[in-house]
Amino acid sequence: MSGGVEGHVVLLGHMYHPEGEQMLAREVRLEILEQPTPEQTAAALRGAAGAFVRYPNRLPAGALEGAAHLRVISTSGRGTDAVDVAAATARGIAVVNNPAFGTVPVAEHTVGVMLALAKRLLPLDRCTHAGEGWPAQQRYPRGELRGKTLGIIGLGNIGEEVARICAQGLRMRVLAYDPYVPASKAERAGAQLIAELVRIWRESDFVSLHAELNAETRGMVGEAELRAMRPHVVLVNTARGPMVKTAALARALREGWIAGAALDVYETEPLAAGHAFEGLENVILTPHTAGLSDEALHGMALSAAGQILQALRGERPPHLVNPQVWR
Repeated sequence: MSGGVEGHVVLLGHMYHPEGEQMLAREVRLEILEQPTPEQTAAALRGAAGAFVRYPNRLPAGALEGAAHLRVISTSGRGTDAVDVAAATARGIAVVNNPAFGTVPVAEHTVGVMLALAKRLLPLDRCTHAGEGWPAQQRYPRGELRGKTLGIIGLGNIGEEVARICAQGLRMRVLAYDPYVPASKAERAGAQLIAELVRIWRESDFVSLHAELNAETRGMVGEAELRAMRPHVVLVNTARGPMVKTAALARALREGWIAGAALDVYETEPLAAGHAFEGLENVILTPHTAGLSDEALHGMALSAAGQILQALRGERPPHLVNPQVWR
């Protein structure tokens, strides 16, 4: 790689904050494709030195076939499932992500929806707006989080922060399942690391998913797991949609296998009209925005732009997903 910045950078979708685009535009020629077709993406990448991809846009292997000059791809945030990392690695293209910025907003969102469901805030708000405040008191009983058991799957940065808030701030009992972290990490957050996943389903009052999406976790919450939960359980998914089987969860919510759910991610995104959860009062739906606080958006955009420029200068970026390419 040369010592300077050259070539042009293609953005598949705008960055989360304009300052990231401004940083790039000062040093490279910038091309922004808001909702490109696969053909438009492939054509733009033929002459590109760097690329940025923001979900729901994707960079599959086919899009990289003609990208002879591409040296670096940046994701918009932490997740890398929008990029075929194996294909990029095979072509010697560095892939970078932008971790840690979503830790606080996703953790706060998780706790917020747990409180909203336990306190029945949404139906109570609707009833009160409609002038039915007093009768709603009896229709929508409320619960407390203190003393309840939270089961966390995945004890990365976000899972650990959720565990800390709930154990230390809300005085909940926290069980964590993650076979890839030491027990000391759970202990620092006030959680108990457990070896058997089935204990999450059987013992939890709230279940929160914070694992990576991979072959091990895809479809991990289906009919058997939902039936193993108790009827008052609330399920929260701010990780990745395909970890939960939509049809099974919708049936569980309609038939009362569990009490409620809060979803920020879905098997198919964006969630279209006529979806499986339409009309259910016991589910909170948000459009994959849990990690998008103003602070996080700004930080992720600057991180993505900075790492693209670093790679094009020949400087090793700090968050390489495929470090073997750099070696």
